Amino acid sequence: MITTLQDILKEYKSDMERMESRIHDSLGTDVALIRQVSTYILGAGGKRFRPLLHLLSARLCGYHGHDDEYTIGGVVEFIHTASLLHDDVIDEAKVRRGRSSANSIWGNQASILVGDYLYSKALYHGVRLHNQRVMDVLSETTTAMSEGEVLQLMQIQNADMSEADYLRIVDCKTGVLITAACRLGAIISKAPLSQEDALAAYGRKLGQAFQITDDTLDYAADANELGKVLGKDLAEGKVTLPLIYLMRRAEPAEQDAMRRVLAADEMTDDDLAFTLSLMRKHGTVRDALNVAQSLSDEAKAALSLFPDSPARQALLALADYVVQREK
Repeated sequence: MITTLQDILKEYKSDMERMESRIHDSLGTDVALIRQVSTYILGAGGKRFRPLLHLLSARLCGYHGHDDEYTIGGVVEFIHTASLLHDDVIDEAKVRRGRSSANSIWGNQASILVGDYLYSKALYHGVRLHNQRVMDVLSETTTAMSEGEVLQLMQIQNADMSEADYLRIVDCKTGVLITAACRLGAIISKAPLSQEDALAAYGRKLGQAFQITDDTLDYAADANELGKVLGKDLAEGKVTLPLIYLMRRAEPAEQDAMRRVLAADEMTDDDLAFTLSLMRKHGTVRDALNVAQSLSDEAKAALSLFPDSPARQALLALADYVVQREK
């Protein structure tokens, strides 16, 4: 019975090793800087969550093709990695997954250009599959991800941001690529539309749960465990669900103080301590995690039309994993 991430990685060890080889082999460049930056960020400790979702979705739908699942898994990872490179430039990040970000080592220009290369390479490999539906999904996904970045930029330091606007950004920045990874598994398997839609629904809810949980970790994570810098989103003026709940529940004087913290050019240790104390007082991190748990449950429910199988068990376990990462 597959119940944990460790179970999944053990069950699909050979598949994911093949996926890893395909990802690195697909870089296809003799430009040293591209290979250096790409290899550095691709080797930064990620769990290949999106390629794994694609692989499991294809297996769930009985995929019996050659190796398109590995090609698309690599495409999805390239798109994700490109977005990380661009995000770190936009955020002026110094750390990614517990070590120096690529832009802090090679500079912003190199990070942007290598990110562009990875986007282009992803579409190059997608086109070579000669499947218009695959390309439709990939083009719609990358467009939505770009929109999400702009939407988030528009909401920087907006203390009055709504929960609906936040969820739209979550969908665009995180949900659409996870949804695509799952949907594409059904597409290459030539699964019926009912199964494709079920996997897309699973992916969307999973993506929302994943990002909301990630946003709570900004206020509750153990940096040694997850490589996250506490208060990073707050320092960058990003308004996420715990902060939205705080602005909704705080007393007027507390709201005014939080507006000053959010609008400040730099966040101090006292600002962070004050924010964390208010979040504990009003239970906002807990309640945001409860939302993530509900979305995880909805993701699992979307798989109810599939019969039991190792792939289904693995996808159910991943839905639990995304909301348990703080433990």
